[in-house]
Amino acid sequence: MKYILGFRQYLHSPKSYEDLKQIIHGQKKYFSPEEGFLTIVAVCGDNPRDFLEDEGLRSSVAFYDYAPWEESAKRVAGVFARSIHKPQRVQIIHYNERPLGLTYPLELLVQIANALNAEHLAVSDSDFQLSYSEIRRVYDHHIANADPDEIVITYPRRQPRSLDTEKYPINRWAMEDLENMYIYFLSDLKVLNSKPDFQSGLSITTRAANKILNFDNVGSWIGNLHMAIQVIRNKGRLDKDFVVKTNVQHESTINFDVQCAKIDQLYRYYMIPLSNIVELALEHPDKYLMEDWTAGMSKEEIAETIKKIEALNRRYLEEKIKKHLQKK
Repeated sequence: MKYILGFRQYLHSPKSYEDLKQIIHGQKKYFSPEEGFLTIVAVCGDNPRDFLEDEGLRSSVAFYDYAPWEESAKRVAGVFARSIHKPQRVQIIHYNERPLGLTYPLELLVQIANALNAEHLAVSDSDFQLSYSEIRRVYDHHIANADPDEIVITYPRRQPRSLDTEKYPINRWAMEDLENMYIYFLSDLKVLNSKPDFQSGLSITTRAANKILNFDNVGSWIGNLHMAIQVIRNKGRLDKDFVVKTNVQHESTINFDVQCAKIDQLYRYYMIPLSNIVELALEHPDKYLMEDWTAGMSKEEIAETIKKIEALNRRYLEEKIKKHLQKK
């Protein structure tokens, strides 16, 4: 297979089941196997077997139930690559009954791409914040502009950055910007001038990029950020200015606790505390923060927004330490 489209999905809610159905129904229209595309859905959470039978979708998919193993992404990818069948169908890999974060399914799909020697790999969230047609537009752009043997990663630029903000005690746009700052300072400061949209929910990598990626000991929520850092450190090219339209995000697995866990994992892996990031963001908000939320705000208002994130993140860490001590 020349091209892989991989979705990562936490199957647990009515909306997520509808998303899975949409992936299956839209595959042949948007990512036809006759054009060289292989579509894979990496699923955690509920076992989709009964749903596929009840909805009459079983004949449209090839199903692999690896959840009972609870094995590493590399092991699961190797077994899948050796046993793949009916590649014209949507390939559904149920890898765990528990949600394992964002890194595991990303690593799984990268390892599969390497095992199959795919020229390009797209990894998308399954919530269709980006429609099937928009994902295809980005993929076509990437294929036209990226040699598979050149280290390239494509991140589309959302307009707008559609985010689920229900029950969020913070500004999610600001939180994303702070997370992205880790990429700037751990790779190449020149990147910050263009403010890439690293968290659009879609990334596309070349074969050469996939070969240099390593997710050993990377936290469960920071695989996407770590991937960008590795590509830039290896003198890879970022394709970051292709604009896409977004749908409203009605449901997200990224709640505030997950956001704080991402910051904690970034600190533990790279040893850069959030306080350092916050200080730099407040010194030069025009450099590091996107205008989709800062436009029209004074420096004082921006500082208040950022400081609130820092305070709530500190409280999260204090609670985490307290719970850890109580278990002892």
